[in-house]
Amino acid sequence: MKILLNLMMIVFLFGCGYKPVSKVSDDILGDNVWVDVIMSKTDPQNTVAIKDSIREGIIKRLGKDLAQKDSSETVIVASISSLTFNPIIYDQFGYATAYKANLVVNFRVKFQNGEIRNLSTSGEYDFQVTKRVKNTRYTDSIISDKDRYEAIKNASSEAFGEFISKLAIEGFRNGKHN
Repeated sequence: MKILLNLMMIVFLFGCGYKPVSKVSDDILGDNVWVDVIMSKTDPQNTVAIKDSIREGIIKRLGKDLAQKDSSETVIVASISSLTFNPIIYDQFGYATAYKANLVVNFRVKFQNGEIRNLSTSGEYDFQVTKRVKNTRYTDSIISDKDRYEAIKNASSEAFGEFISKLAIEGFRNGKHN
């Protein structure tokens, strides 16, 4: 019975034209991609976290090669539109113990055919700032640089995932999938 269900699932997925996003992105992005993030003068550390996350997504999630700008098929330039940290949980004394990082990233993509797309995506990440040491909880409501960096990196990874999904949708709409 289990084999029959698995077989039916495989037939359903291939029969309905299922194609993973990474395969759709092959048709849209090409093999070589150049990525840059416009540096924020007020907070350059955030820019580095976002750039690392986007490059990691290009390499690991899509299996693309990073190339020099002049030899790439696709050019992606990202910039921070907005970044906020909002407290989401408070303790009994009114100190914030958890925050939500909200990030909006604008992507400007230039394809090999010269077409340019501007896509805006968002990502979020929840994290705690309360620390425990030997059953003692320390609350100071201050976001450390390490927590901030990790939150931004995770939020930008989520924003990159949304970016890839939007590119795949564009590819399906424009018939750039085979």
